[in-house]
Amino acid sequence: MPDLPNLPPPGPVRTVALVMFGLAALVLLTAAYLLSCRIWPYANCTRCSGSGKSRSLSGKAFRNCPRCTGTGRRERAGTKYLNRNKTR
Repeated sequence: MPDLPNLPPPGPVRTVALVMFGLAALVLLTAAYLLSCRIWPYANCTRCSGSGKSRSLSGKAFRNCPRCTGTGRRERAGTKYLNRNKTR
């Protein structure tokens, strides 16, 4: 069984260490998400599941999906953030 790392004793030092670790993890996860948004800026439309089609009320005819206008793709939230900052 491996030895457990030596953690500081309970108290303010340990609390600060845990908060700093949490903030560092949050920053890394956010950076990874924004990088993935830069590489893959679009995702499948959730309304039409990427097909670009939407059935009519009768179920017999198709039309373009109103959310993605028939492309089947939608812009991810991180991509919108990156593009907003690019135009400033």
